[in-house]
Amino acid sequence: MSSENIVVLINVAYLVSAVCFIIGLKLLGSPATARRGNQIAAVGMAVALVATFFMPGMTNQLLILVALIIGAVIAVFPARTVKMTAMPQMV
Repeated sequence: MSSENIVVLINVAYLVSAVCFIIGLKLLGSPATARRGNQIAAVGMAVALVATFFMPGMTNQLLILVALIIGAVIAVFPARTVKMTAMPQMV
């Protein structure tokens, strides 16, 4: 696959992730759909991260992976232990 085709696919992936973010934000407006909105936004972020990994000329893949792991490790404990009433302040 040529570099130009990869760039087109990456741009489509970024567009899909942007749509996921918009839909996720819309669904966060109601308690009944907030969980689904959060899941859709998380999928959008995952798509954007994967697309960034495959960008031609990307030389900092290890740095991105390390930052992702560090952020996830730091966030897991507070996300699991915070009370729901304190969730807005955590975000």
